[in-house]
Amino acid sequence: MMKIVDTVRHVRKACALVLAVGGALAVLSGVGSSAQAADEKELVFAGFGGSLQKSLQATVIPAFEKKYGVKVVYVTGTSNQILAKVKAQRNSPQIDVIWANDTTHYQGKAEKLYAKLDPAKVPNLSQLYDFAKDRDGIGIVMGVQALGIEYNTKVFKEKGWAPPTSWADLWDPKYKGHVVFYNMPIGYTNLLFAKIADMNGGSVTNLEPAWNKMKELQPNVLAFVDPPAQVDALFGTGSAWIGFNGSARVHDFAGTGAPVAMVLPKEGGILYPQQFDIVANAPHPDLAQKFIDFTISAEAQKMIAESLLLGPVNKTVKLDDAAAAKVPYGEKNVTALLNLDIGPINQNLQSLTARWTAMVGGR
Repeated sequence: MMKIVDTVRHVRKACALVLAVGGALAVLSGVGSSAQAADEKELVFAGFGGSLQKSLQATVIPAFEKKYGVKVVYVTGTSNQILAKVKAQRNSPQIDVIWANDTTHYQGKAEKLYAKLDPAKVPNLSQLYDFAKDRDGIGIVMGVQALGIEYNTKVFKEKGWAPPTSWADLWDPKYKGHVVFYNMPIGYTNLLFAKIADMNGGSVTNLEPAWNKMKELQPNVLAFVDPPAQVDALFGTGSAWIGFNGSARVHDFAGTGAPVAMVLPKEGGILYPQQFDIVANAPHPDLAQKFIDFTISAEAQKMIAESLLLGPVNKTVKLDDAAAAKVPYGEKNVTALLNLDIGPINQNLQSLTARWTAMVGGR
């Protein structure tokens, strides 16, 4: 009987010891997390270069750094280059937040490269338009462009032409040899390709009508291009008379004195979202959540609209008339843009791009 009692006492002591150690570890763990959060003094951000980088580093980033007493390290690249880097670092992430477009956001999500937002740490989510919130809580739309028709105002004035009114105008024979068209897989083209299919009896899952229309368009095309700077150069020399582009790029180029303007076609301008995503297992996860929250605050959204020319996604932002004229602004105007679901295109982008390249060749 005594042996049984002693055994029970020993078990109780052992359990108490385990609980005490566990409790201590839990406390230490909590202390460690707090210490880690407190030590997060640096955020690594991967985003686009050029004027967009300069604008972000002149406005939103220094404001964020000042508010939280931290440093933002900016790594530049195209959306595809950034996605490739995140993939390569999958087992040892070195980037906290990335700048994605509709296509690379989708691709990264599919490969589970991004982390979910924590609504408790991103309270400004409640101020966003619904379309700006990812359905799975992964990343956010931080600004929007309208995809529309860009045209050369100097050439149109000289020829006495009225501004274009329809996506179908790109096929007008009077523009033969002077249409500039982005290549696939550039995000602008992926969206417009879905719209061309829709306008000609197809859909995002039946793209054959779009392929047929692109064959008809080829005689009109001056060049199929990749970098936006190439589009600017062709419009700047007067070689390009008409094409399509994002509103931010057209207004930015027009601001330099270039003879370009943009119209939204009667079939609808297309919503082109710009997104920020947190990398899964990011080295500074709490600071990444704070960065996302600050980015979509009314304060930062106003900066983004005025300097990056991206329409605000925060419903509370107030812009003056000059700024509002250059971006999709206000619930009525923003929600009027076509919000296309190009998931089927993104899923098959590699094969579609190969077919596109074979079709347009080296033009």
